Amino acid sequence: MKKTVYDLVSKAVKTFSKSDIVAKKINNHNKVLYYERSQHLTFLFQKQIQYEEHIQNKIKAYIKPGDIVFDIGANIGQYALPFSEAAGISGTVYSFEPDFKNYAFLQFNTNINKCTNVKCFNYGLGKENTQQEFFRDTETGGRKGSFKRKFVEDSFKGFTENVTLKSLDALVTEFGQPNLIKIDAEGCEDDIISGLSIDLQDCIFAVEVREDTKHFIFDYFTQKGYDCIWIDHKDRPINNAEDIPSYANLILKK
Repeated sequence: MKKTVYDLVSKAVKTFSKSDIVAKKINNHNKVLYYERSQHLTFLFQKQIQYEEHIQNKIKAYIKPGDIVFDIGANIGQYALPFSEAAGISGTVYSFEPDFKNYAFLQFNTNINKCTNVKCFNYGLGKENTQQEFFRDTETGGRKGSFKRKFVEDSFKGFTENVTLKSLDALVTEFGQPNLIKIDAEGCEDDIISGLSIDLQDCIFAVEVREDTKHFIFDYFTQKGYDCIWIDHKDRPINNAEDIPSYANLILKK
C-alpha cells in the first residue's frame, strides 16, 4: 500500500500541471517542495513557500555540518530539506513520519532535491516500541493526524490505522546520539519525551508544545538543567510554564 501511494505520487508529479500536485521553491533555500494543493492552502498565494520560515531559521542555526538530527513529525519535508543543507554531506537527518501519505511525499521531496543525507522512516515515536491507533484527518492532508483522539476531536474526518511506534531510546541505540531533536507531534510531545531514559549530552531540543503538554515539557527539561527559550517571535527566556502560550515553539538547551 505504501509503495503504491509513493508510485502514484511520483507518477502524478511528472504531470503536476494537470493534477492537484504542485511544486514551489522554498524561500531562501535551493530546494523545491511538492505537495497537494488542496491540503496545503496556506501555500496558495505564496510565490515561494515560507512555511514557518522564522522558526526554521532559528532551529537551523543550531545545526552544524556533521551533526546528527532527529526530525520527529516530518510531514512532507518542510523541515527536513533546510535541515539537510545545515547538516551537510558529513551529517545525517533522520526524519520520522507515521502518516503513510505524508511519508510518500517526504520520500519524494528528499529524493528529488537530492538530499542524500536524509533518511526517512514511516513510523512514529512514543513511550515504548509498540503498535498504536493513529487518527488520520483526510481533510488536512494528515496535518492534524495524531495518536491522541481528542487532539482531532473537533475536525476529525478521516480514518484510523495501526502504526508502529518506537521510543527515543530505541532511536539513539540504533542511530547514535543526536545533536538536535526537533519534535512536532500534534499533542504527543510528552509521550515521546517519556520514551527517553538515555542521558543525551549536549543535545538541543526544539519542541512544539500545546496547552496539554507545555507543563510536562517545561518541568522535564528544567529539572535536568536545561534553559527554556520561546522562539516564536523574539527569543524569550521562560522561567515559568505559565508564561508559555497554549501553542509555542521552544528551544531547550544546556
